Amino acid sequence: MPRKYVRFNYFEVQLVPAPIALREELNEDAFIEEDVADIWDMSAFLDYLMANHQTFDTNVELGDEYSEIESDSYTYDRGRDLYSFQLSKLRDKNIPSKKRFGEIKEEILLEQDEFIGEFVSVLYDNRYNSVALQSNLYGLSAKQTEHVLTQLRFRYLDIIGGADEIPLVVRLAPIIDRSKIERVIQADYYKKVRVRGSNVMMDAQLHQGSLLGDARQLLNEVAGVKIDLTISIGRAERTASLNDIRIRELIEVYNALPEEQRPQIELTALENEEAEVETVNLLEPRMTDRFGIEVAPRTTVAHEYLYHTFLDIYDNRRPDIRRVLMPIQPE
Repeated sequence: MPRKYVRFNYFEVQLVPAPIALREELNEDAFIEEDVADIWDMSAFLDYLMANHQTFDTNVELGDEYSEIESDSYTYDRGRDLYSFQLSKLRDKNIPSKKRFGEIKEEILLEQDEFIGEFVSVLYDNRYNSVALQSNLYGLSAKQTEHVLTQLRFRYLDIIGGADEIPLVVRLAPIIDRSKIERVIQADYYKKVRVRGSNVMMDAQLHQGSLLGDARQLLNEVAGVKIDLTISIGRAERTASLNDIRIRELIEVYNALPEEQRPQIELTALENEEAEVETVNLLEPRMTDRFGIEVAPRTTVAHEYLYHTFLDIYDNRRPDIRRVLMPIQPE
């Protein structure tokens, strides 16, 4: 039976004043400071949706597409204090065709109220106000999920008679997993390195001979303001690797730089021969989990099956989420 790999990304659920969120969106180099973001306890919102799923309208416009919550997908695990649901992304453009060998393709004809649906599963941990969001190339992105949850929250507040003094929007703040950096340092095989930076790198004290030093020199020589450098081994055998000594030197030089002078560096590595290839952003190593499931041909993955398969992985990940979001305070 074919095997499909599923990835979940982890986020802290925050509420941010709309004017500040807009400034961040317009300036990609800006960031939201922690003291202006509040944690959103989604439990009352989700309890209401579960109790009123037949009457509460979860349809949200996304440009020329739509999204809604699958009304039969709500679950709540009282022992774990975990909620889950499935978000759909609906489109009526770029419709695929059906095809048999040796026959002419057949169009998939949609009725006026029918769409092609793509789906992502969402798990909300009420203990830590965090979300595990399935990554799906064709489903909702994290940004689109923020928009959908923001609109549904506004709709919910209107119904219960609540309102923000200043409109608040939902932000999914990536949970950072610093242990990934240590694991990538110890990796056996390096497949690709990507360096992205701007002219702020020109002020960094980088010695000649390092990969970052060479990148800075190239930036100076061509009088550019941005650099995007990728070095890859391309399609080669599984155990082929870039020069591991040079890659570890790159990490050392990177860690020695002041934070404001650090470029974006992504390393694609293989921890060992049995592991899966993983890409780690040294500046923002996001917490993720990837696992395989068996999927029969011509079938879709049910949310309930995906959720229960993911639970064992999530139980093992939960202490890491607690460690990051609720660190032990020094006495």
